[in-house]
Amino acid sequence: MIGSGRGTRADPAITVMAARRYFLDGATKSEIAAELGVSRFRVARLLESARRRGIVRIEIDAAPGIDATISHELAAAYAIRSAIVVRTVPGLPGSARALLGAAAAGLVTETVEATDVLGISWGRTLQAMVQQLRALPACTVVQLVGSIPAADLDMNALELVRRMTVRGAGAVFPLHVPLIVDTPETATRLRADVHAAATFAAFARVTRAIVGIGAWTAGESTLRSAVSAADAAAIDAAGAVADVCSILLDARGSEIRAAALPDRCLAIRADELRKIPDVLAVAEGPAKAAAIGAVLRSGLVHRLVTTEETGRLLLERAARP
Repeated sequence: MIGSGRGTRADPAITVMAARRYFLDGATKSEIAAELGVSRFRVARLLESARRRGIVRIEIDAAPGIDATISHELAAAYAIRSAIVVRTVPGLPGSARALLGAAAAGLVTETVEATDVLGISWGRTLQAMVQQLRALPACTVVQLVGSIPAADLDMNALELVRRMTVRGAGAVFPLHVPLIVDTPETATRLRADVHAAATFAAFARVTRAIVGIGAWTAGESTLRSAVSAADAAAIDAAGAVADVCSILLDARGSEIRAAALPDRCLAIRADELRKIPDVLAVAEGPAKAAAIGAVLRSGLVHRLVTTEETGRLLLERAARP
């Protein structure tokens, strides 16, 4: 066998050959061992030596438009699994949402598999993501929230689910009910509807979810626009700063149960969302920084796609005592 002694310095030519076959050609260690006439463990030592001696130098370049440093720092600061921070084009209206949608669409395409049960909420950022989603595995898609009537029909949660299934042609569990109703009794009755009940039951099977984030301020929360002034005042007094899938959160990320809203909403509940193995939030904007921070602290989401400006604001907030 060639140079099999543990203390013997490997011939540079053998080291280069092993490294080239492994890193450039994609050969396995067993294949290289057979070709060189050495043990598989010797190949592992050759590859380790190649890196240590500088024969192999590995560089990882961030994808164009992604700030890898802020992405890493943001994930660490909020103890989430990962963050993707997108660089945007200053002074170009609408570019942030479009770039964010493209990044989220790429992540979904790369990670979602046909065996997944994919839940989705709604919002303008998720609309941008779905618009740029070219294809989706034939996974099951579940609508996580009911609908709020809006002038922009493309914003309807049901429409987003429809577009998702067109791109993947998998099974779909729609939710043909409003997001919020007047009383808990009405919500209970609608949850028992045979078609709605099937979707609510499917929440327990969701393996991945994509959610938007609302800031509990005028103009930044569709949910706020759907409640009465008295309800909004009660929720303000309780300290709400964010809503995700109709779940209200304070600045620490704790759930708020004001104005009986949790019992009046037809959407996934906090305990159900928390059980989903992988939840991706897609959100951006200085006006939403406090809300995004609250959602990250809540433990309800595991990943975030946001913009560079928002990422920096979130890091500043995380550094405050």
